[in-house]
Amino acid sequence: MQNLNRIVLVEPELPENIGFVARAMSCFGWSDLAVVGPALDPTSAAWRTATLGKEILDAATSHETLLSAFGPARTTIAFTRRPHQKGLVDLPDLARRLPDLESPVALVFGRESIGLTSDEVLACDLACQIPTHHPTGSLNLGQAVAIALSHLHDRPAPPPSGSVSRGAALASLREEWVRGTLERTDLLGILHPARREAGRRHLASLFRRLRPSREELRFLTALLIRLTRNPPKSEGN
Repeated sequence: MQNLNRIVLVEPELPENIGFVARAMSCFGWSDLAVVGPALDPTSAAWRTATLGKEILDAATSHETLLSAFGPARTTIAFTRRPHQKGLVDLPDLARRLPDLESPVALVFGRESIGLTSDEVLACDLACQIPTHHPTGSLNLGQAVAIALSHLHDRPAPPPSGSVSRGAALASLREEWVRGTLERTDLLGILHPARREAGRRHLASLFRRLRPSREELRFLTALLIRLTRNPPKSEGN
């Protein structure tokens, strides 16, 4: 399963768990590990628990934000046990849907203590839960990654989605469009000031899922500028 090649750990708290994650990745043929947080300390216990996954730790990348940790991924999947407005997909169902997803795929796991925040789940395309006997039972980080990879192992890989570098560039363009166009058109000015940042995040998440093309972004830019500069008149005027 070479296309599903990225695991993202958001602010992991225990070095031993990072090593267990690398160990599970090595067992199931994954090699790309990204960490949101400081660079890994090569003297930490992670290298002791990684066994055959030490090379994965050596090559792991560190990132300041979750969005940058996505890298070239075209489908991002958050793992959480909490109900979310996005809706949760059970892991066995995700495995069955795997051939329909765009590749590469990133699986995102949160902190040992609190998991992923609601905004971090919202930033991903899908939210997945690992069914357990106890509905609120929490798995160890290394266990969760191992179970997820075990379910996805030897499943048909998603079809290629074109050039990875081109896809990453277009994803960056969409993020920039949300920031730049909203500033130029003051589209969020209709919202209460306390809700504008949340509105920007919701729009950014929406655009990541819709994946508009460059031509569609140009059209939307022109349309929004025209609408905000010349708002439609009400029937009574």
